[in-house]
Order: sequence, then structure tokens, then C-alpha cells
Amino acid sequence: MSHESQKKLLLIIAEIIRSVIVKQLNAAGLFSVIIDTTTDVARLEQFSFIVRYVHEGNIEERLLSLITASDATGKGLYNTFCTITEMYQIDWKTKLCAQSYDGAAAMQGEYSGLRTYIQNENPKSIYVWCFAHLLNLVIVDTLDSTTDTKIFFGDLHGIVTFMRARKRTATFYECQKKLNIGSKANDRIRKIKNFSDTRWTSHDRVITVIHDKYDALKNTLELLSESRQSNCFKCKIIFINNFFVSFCIGS
Repeated sequence: MSHESQKKLLLIIAEIIRSVIVKQLNAAGLFSVIIDTTTDVARLEQFSFIVRYVHEGNIEERLLSLITASDATGKGLYNTFCTITEMYQIDWKTKLCAQSYDGAAAMQGEYSGLRTYIQNENPKSIYVWCFAHLLNLVIVDTLDSTTDTKIFFGDLHGIVTFMRARKRTATFYECQKKLNIGSKANDRIRKIKNFSDTRWTSHDRVITVIHDKYDALKNTLELLSESRQSNCFKCKIIFINNFFVSFCIGS
């Protein structure tokens, strides 16, 4: 089967699934929406449209559409919202009872946010600030109030930035492969990923990689230190090594 045939088949399956979701949604009477946007690798704003409703006594939460939003302002997001609801003939002006987004101005702005445009047409659609985003804000603010935690994650961010270079990442991979022997022969090669300001779980992933691959990271830094003569570079290596020592003592 060719690439184009596979793509057509997937599109057909997607439309069948979507038609079932829309049928259940219309039969439910009332529904709510969860909307979020994220920038993809091409720097385009992807608009995700999730519906939540009750079907046969069970709460269903389904992704209905994922499209590119050409305009990331409140008005632009509202136009995208209208495009999706019109495309699938969803009566949101009378059946939409709630809407949930993050705290971005384009989403919840009092005068020009998406929720305001929707409530102008449907005042009964109450707005709920996404609990996941609220929890993330609480965690960030709580940890920012502690000096030791701020220093720890600041140093951790320095390691992530330092290891971002392609050659250093390659050296880290090689050090992991050399240590993957015996009982660790099937261990997965790990990469230190970047922090995300909106997803606290990204911090946990960085800590996990450093903890699990501590020996490989230490060997990587030693190799990098030997291969460069710059005093500034060596000072940075020493700083990171000192951080590793305190990290291991703390863990």
C-alpha cells in the first residue's frame, strides 16, 4: 500500500470515529469544551478542541479536532472555534454549558479573550480555569519561594543548557553505551530534555535522567574536560561536577 493510500485510509477512519463522537455529543444535550494551543516544530499554533459529555451514564472526553490556528489572538481563536463547530454542526450557543482553558490572556481575557467572545453568545457557558495549569502555577510559585530550591533548579537548568550542544550529547550517548553491560545491557539510551515553563513534569524527567545516568554524565564531563584547554570551560566543568556531588548527597 502506497503512502498516499495509507493517508487516505487513516483519514477515512478518522472521519468515521469523529462522526460517532459528534452523534454522541448531539444526543447528550449538554457538553463542555477543553481547548488548548501549542506551537509545533514549524512554529505554527496548533488548536486542540476536546469535548466532554455524558453518554449512556459515562463521562466521555474526546479529541474532536486538531487544526492550525493562523491567528493566536482571542478573536482569532474564537474564529477557529466557530469554524470547527460549524464544520461538525455543533449547537454550542444553546448546548455548551462550560469551557476550560489555561490562564493565557488570549484564552481567559476579560475583554478580548476566547471565553468572553463565547459568553457574549452563550452566557450560560461558565469558564473553569484548567486545574492542571493551576496546579502547575502553585508548584512553581511554591518552589520559587524557597532559596535552596531556586538555586537547585537554576543549577539544573545550567546543566541542561550546557549539554544541549550536539557534540556533548553525542559524547553522553557514547558514555551510556559503554556502561550498558551485564545487567544493564538492555538499558535505554536517555537524553536530557529541555525544561518547559508550563509543564512541571519536564523538571521531573530531567532529574530522573541525571539520577539514573549519573555515572555516564560524570564520565561525559571528564572526557569533555580533557578535550578542551580553555580555563573558562574547565571552570564550568568543575562547577557542574560540584553540583553532581551535592545532588547525589541530597538524593
